[in-house]
Amino acid sequence: MLILELIAKKLDKILINDKWLLNYPSAYAHFGNPEFSDHSPSCIIFGDRLQTKRHFMVSNFLLHHPDFLPRVAIKWQEMFFAGSAMVKEAHSRLLESQGNLLVNPTHLLAIREKETHKTWHTLSLAEERFLQQRSRVKWLESGDGNTAFFHKMVAQRRSTNQIHYLINSEGRRLDKIGEVKSHCVEYFQDLFGAPTSPLLPASADKISDLTKFRCSDQLKELLKAEVTAADVKFEVFSLPRNKTPGPDGYTGEFYRKSWDIVGHDIIKAVLEFFRSGQMLKQWNCTAISLIPKRVGADKLVDFRPISLCNVVYKIISKILARRLQEVTPSMVTNSQSAFVKGRLLVDNVLLATEMVQGFQNSNITKRGLLKVDLRKAFDCVNWDFILHILLTADFPPLFVNWISQCLTTSSFSISVNGDLCGFFKGTRGLRQGDPLSPSLFVIAMEAYSNLLTSAFDSCSIGYHPLGRNPKITHLAFVDDIVIFFDGKGSSLQGISSTLEDFKQLSGLCMNREKTDLFLAGLNPEESEALNIFGFQKGSLPIRYLGLPLLHRKLRKADYSPLTDKIKAKFNSWTVKGLTFAGRLQLISSVIYSLVNFWFSAFSLPKGCLKDIEKLCNKFLWAGDLTKHTSAKISWKGICLPKSEGGLGLRNFLVWNKVLNLKLVWLLFSNTDSLWVAWTLEHRLKRNFFWTIGEKSTDSWIWKFLISLRPLARNLFTSSVGDGTMINLWYDNWCVHGPLIHFVGENGPRLMGIPVQASLTQAYYSHDWNARSRTRNLKIAVLRSLLQTMQPPSPANGADTFLWGPPDQKSTNFSTKKTWDILRPRQTEKRWFKAVWFKKNVPKHAFNFWATNLDRLPLNVRLAKWGLNVNPVCTICHLHDENRDHRFLHCEFSSQVWTLIMQRLGFHSIPFHNWEELIQWMLSSTRQPKLKFLRNLVCQATIYILWRERNSRNHGDISVTTECMLRQKKLTIVFQTDCSDMVKMVSKPDELPAFATILEELCRCRTEFTSFSIVHIPRTKNTKADKLARSARVLPTDVFCVNSVSPAWIPQLV
Repeated sequence: MLILELIAKKLDKILINDKWLLNYPSAYAHFGNPEFSDHSPSCIIFGDRLQTKRHFMVSNFLLHHPDFLPRVAIKWQEMFFAGSAMVKEAHSRLLESQGNLLVNPTHLLAIREKETHKTWHTLSLAEERFLQQRSRVKWLESGDGNTAFFHKMVAQRRSTNQIHYLINSEGRRLDKIGEVKSHCVEYFQDLFGAPTSPLLPASADKISDLTKFRCSDQLKELLKAEVTAADVKFEVFSLPRNKTPGPDGYTGEFYRKSWDIVGHDIIKAVLEFFRSGQMLKQWNCTAISLIPKRVGADKLVDFRPISLCNVVYKIISKILARRLQEVTPSMVTNSQSAFVKGRLLVDNVLLATEMVQGFQNSNITKRGLLKVDLRKAFDCVNWDFILHILLTADFPPLFVNWISQCLTTSSFSISVNGDLCGFFKGTRGLRQGDPLSPSLFVIAMEAYSNLLTSAFDSCSIGYHPLGRNPKITHLAFVDDIVIFFDGKGSSLQGISSTLEDFKQLSGLCMNREKTDLFLAGLNPEESEALNIFGFQKGSLPIRYLGLPLLHRKLRKADYSPLTDKIKAKFNSWTVKGLTFAGRLQLISSVIYSLVNFWFSAFSLPKGCLKDIEKLCNKFLWAGDLTKHTSAKISWKGICLPKSEGGLGLRNFLVWNKVLNLKLVWLLFSNTDSLWVAWTLEHRLKRNFFWTIGEKSTDSWIWKFLISLRPLARNLFTSSVGDGTMINLWYDNWCVHGPLIHFVGENGPRLMGIPVQASLTQAYYSHDWNARSRTRNLKIAVLRSLLQTMQPPSPANGADTFLWGPPDQKSTNFSTKKTWDILRPRQTEKRWFKAVWFKKNVPKHAFNFWATNLDRLPLNVRLAKWGLNVNPVCTICHLHDENRDHRFLHCEFSSQVWTLIMQRLGFHSIPFHNWEELIQWMLSSTRQPKLKFLRNLVCQATIYILWRERNSRNHGDISVTTECMLRQKKLTIVFQTDCSDMVKMVSKPDELPAFATILEELCRCRTEFTSFSIVHIPRTKNTKADKLARSARVLPTDVFCVNSVSPAWIPQLV
């Protein structure tokens, strides 16, 4: 019978651009049923425009306002800022003022232009900070002109997270905002606030039997130790930045900024909780934010409920979580790798890959794998279940009460499109977003680990053929569980029973629809018989913890999810407005984070690495993967440290090897890893890592680890302790390197010491166990050398393994040091300090870097490339446009530099070519701040000259040198103890005629983009007061720059 596999494709789409999304963020498309056609009727719905009252929320940009702290000191109050409309109005006024100044340049218009520029600059930076907070982007800082990017990210987040309609459990579409809110409240009240039954005595006894761990006296003291003011402050200042606040509306940035004002009250409130053991209910109010798990989510089951907690509660929770994290490593078995200090996700991936080795073969022994998904895992945990585990494990009652207060006093409101609705008390569940939840969840899952182990020990479940020694029953990462068994129906019945028992105890239920069964070595009849359990059959490869789980080498289809994700990042409309520096930051922060996850587990094919390299290179220089723009500098040159002329990115091939080498290190150092224990038993039981050969039956993971031995050998050494872990012949434990390299393969036989011997076995009775007579010179020399070496001894402690170059050995693996050893190298460039100095403007520094390497597309370069371009300068039309002419010698550029040098106090331009400019920037001065200002101005000038050149070439827009100079952002702040002077300068009309100093200050307002004069009490600056008093008695004027007359120093001390 011919079976046709039908393929369905969506034919109808509605395409929009970024302007549409910015103007209509609530709009969405609805497609009806096709009926008589292949096409579906399409309808654009502009969304519900009802304006709801948003709850109070502090905007972080307000923290930078000069009046913020004084106002907070008087009263904590809500502050409002109108945002983009004010910026647009300020920008319009700036353009108008600049236009008037160009037509009729007068002193009065210059003052007005400067004032409007200052206003626009202040509001523009505030808007950028506001949008950055709303965008949730952490990898890109504000202040580099990325407002457009942040604005797009806000629009994208709003469009993605906006709930336009929902489908209820009956299949009815709810598109009225009131119906949507009611449905959300009912759903989550049933999820978090449903009545729960008390723990039955039989269940309590069962939980007690499953809880193997007991808290030591030392851990008890740690858990119940007194909380100090320093603990509270530490947690406040370690709160993650740019996070959505809870119902109270206050962010971590608010508390950090105003800590001197509000810190005392916060400390007092937190310490009161730990003293009384009672949680105020208003502190534990929670706003649930709904994040869609997939595009087009229309059912509440497809949304992830993220709990937004108040800051005071978060501080309490973080203190408790930090203490609990000290217990989990000893309480939680190594089958769990999530949220436990020192354990790695990659362990699960590597061990699971080994366990599925051979699944493609038909002639292997029976085996099975059940990939279990728990339904709403965090949301359904029974509180009594967790608290009983803690009490059974001998946690201090005081600590258990603190945990109980955090759980049982919680209450919830639902945030629907930014509006809080509903209010109900919680009765179960762990909140996603609560710092306590991860550790409590793995403790809850440890009960299932023990339940499953008990079933294996009682033979209710049979072991996987590769899981008998060490005993491997399952791997768990949060709620993602993989259970390994012998493939028999009786074992599958035992697994189902453990899951049902765990449900009765904890409230956690298996999601059967998302649970997959994988079998190998069974005949068709045996496989068919297992269908009675209702699990859907799966086939490899599959995605496990975000990575492919497969029994063979990676192919293009296996790593395509990685390249597709990178393309999606680069093709997003939100990144179109990023500067070069912004694109570089996106690659170094976001893209490298994506590839690091894969690199830490796999050695990716060279074709994959080349594809990633091409995508990054194209995005960096073109900003768009669809454009054909040639790279100004090769990727090889970019992947050098900044000090060697590159941009500090890392070559993907070398970086992949660096992260792979960590796996080799784990084989020797990570005794808590289940993957390491399995590998030592199955791969290295009677072999050495340094000598073992490759077998055809080995997994592809093991084969690539073996291929790393030449690199690892030079970085790996052993420090002798008791000698039980170090092999005499093959480990690098003495100054001469591995002894086998010194004496050759026959050395062990000639010495009479077995090749498998450890140092302890080779040294006993206070002497090395070696034959005394031999004619081999090398053996005789080695025997003499051994007598001079420190022998192993129990008094020395355990053996340790060291990683790194000879002069930087460490007991910890360092990716930074390993990269520095393996990376490509060039000589250090002297000019890099002129480019990458501290606190540079990123887009200016990036442009200056490319200019210094002479890689900008100037007319002379374009003509050399064979393009039909006139090499003559398009501004002066006198000389060819090369680097020196464009930025230094052109009449227009020379005028700009002359004006700038005058501002810096120079009578002439102190350089005549590019090399002299770099030398001038690097030259030392007595005033470091002046050197910083000099370099900052030089980079800004080159950037503005390049922008002006492009503007004239492509947009026929030009400005004068004076206007270009005004684009520089110069800031000055005057401090005075005279409050009347502050008021007078703020209102120039009130200046007395004789107040020449005030007139001078007002003139300064036209010279600087940002000018301010602030009041400072005399007691806060006694040195300045003494200096002023000393100057009053002088007979003549004295002018000092960054120095003080030696005669005054004794009076100032």
